[in-house]
Amino acid sequence: MLRTGLALSSSVLFVSILVASACSNTADDCAVTSTCDPTGGTSAGSASAGSSGKTGASGSSAGGSTSGGEGGTSTGGSSMAGGAGALTGGEGGAAGSTATLPCDGACTAPKPVCDEPNDTCVECLAEADCTTPAKSKCDTDTKACVACLQSADCATAAAAKCDGGACVKCTGNDDCSHVAGKGVCDTVAGECVQCTGTDYSSCGMDLGTPLVCDTLKRTCTTNKEHAADLCKACVSDANCKLGEACVLEKYDGSDIGYFCFWKQGDTGNGAPSDCFTEAHPYAGVQVDAISVDGQKSDICTLRSSTCTARNQFSSKDCKSGGSGDNSVCGSAPPKDAKCDQVGASANYRCTMTCLSDEDCPGVSTCNTSTDVCEL
Repeated sequence: MLRTGLALSSSVLFVSILVASACSNTADDCAVTSTCDPTGGTSAGSASAGSSGKTGASGSSAGGSTSGGEGGTSTGGSSMAGGAGALTGGEGGAAGSTATLPCDGACTAPKPVCDEPNDTCVECLAEADCTTPAKSKCDTDTKACVACLQSADCATAAAAKCDGGACVKCTGNDDCSHVAGKGVCDTVAGECVQCTGTDYSSCGMDLGTPLVCDTLKRTCTTNKEHAADLCKACVSDANCKLGEACVLEKYDGSDIGYFCFWKQGDTGNGAPSDCFTEAHPYAGVQVDAISVDGQKSDICTLRSSTCTARNQFSSKDCKSGGSGDNSVCGSAPPKDAKCDQVGASANYRCTMTCLSDEDCPGVSTCNTSTDVCEL
């Protein structure tokens, strides 16, 4: 029994030596033989305890270091190896900082400016940002380039009012106060002008009488207010006497010109209530005639002649080569005027054509055989 036990112990010892010998061929299996030095640490702890390994320090900003932490010393008594140090690499350092452009450099036309507090691309923050002549002002509320901020920024008479950042047509005289020499708004055209037929105070006065405006030209004239009489040339309604209107006369399909005519029914200002019976030689009626200033009325007109012929009646000499010359009379001779001999004399004067006595001025009567008013 004793021999058997010794034999078994010898066998175990022999196997152990074989195992140890086999293990010695491995790469220092020090964990089995307890002969390994701790990585980075001291080999024996004796009675002192090993310190824990430190975590690797962070890398530098330029790429970051990857070195491991320091190994800890061994723990336990003399026969125990120190614990392995931590193998964790250090954290990579942050990339080196670079300058960041406003709005990330993304602002280009048509919104090339960065509104940095709001990190938003806009058209402008100041007038200097607006380089287009048509939109040279900066609306700092909307941060957009506009044509104007006030009417004073609009220098064109045809677009003198500032509305919503755009220069538009005027709607009143206040919109034209900054336009030199054109302080009146023609509200029909929306344009700043010197004057209009109904707004001519800017034209001044002559010996206490206001001077009127040429409605068509929209410029001041030397014509006086209410100075033009019936069938006289006029430039505005205000140029005609009260009870009259300045109306374009047409004859035989042609425009003759603007003349003053009674407004039938305007009796309060001296006009007749009936043209045929009360307004010789203006015995015709033009219904709903539109005056040069846009006023509508029924006017008393010449039925068969023109104002040119009426103004020449019995006053313009038309004698030529010993006889009369129709061509120098009226606007459309011989339809509206003719040259007629004055009685039995050798004198010739222009006269008017007529349909009846109502078409002849004063006491003149209509010669129905020649269709002219007798001189």
